[in-house]
Amino acid sequence: MSNGFRDPVLIFDGDCPWCSKWVMWAMRSSGGWEAMAFQLADLPALDKRVGGWDVLKPVRCRHRLLWVTPRGRQYSGVEACARLLMRLSGPRAYLGGLLALQPVRALVGLAALPVVRYGHRTYRHSLPVPLPVRE
Repeated sequence: MSNGFRDPVLIFDGDCPWCSKWVMWAMRSSGGWEAMAFQLADLPALDKRVGGWDVLKPVRCRHRLLWVTPRGRQYSGVEACARLLMRLSGPRAYLGGLLALQPVRALVGLAALPVVRYGHRTYRHSLPVPLPVRE
């Protein structure tokens, strides 16, 4: 399936300082993937490139990370974090592998619920944090 991009894309909430800082940390650690704030992304065009199933919506991106592979596979939330960590080098890749296991993913997802539900409310209506440019 040729859809116009080679590397996975991480779509995140650019309004959320936690999301933005985490993505900036990961960008310093590894290449081979792209990151974009959903507020600055052309979601309909990206959705079309990955199959056109109309699932890349702002409301979905606002509440969780999305990891979209070049073949159109989509991972969200904790599973998206796991996929990104597996792309990094060293112990972080092993942490991503551990996080990809269903029981661990479920526990981390439950622990993250307060952040998802309440943490994002305080950061609405700000400008997305600009990401550094990879060299």
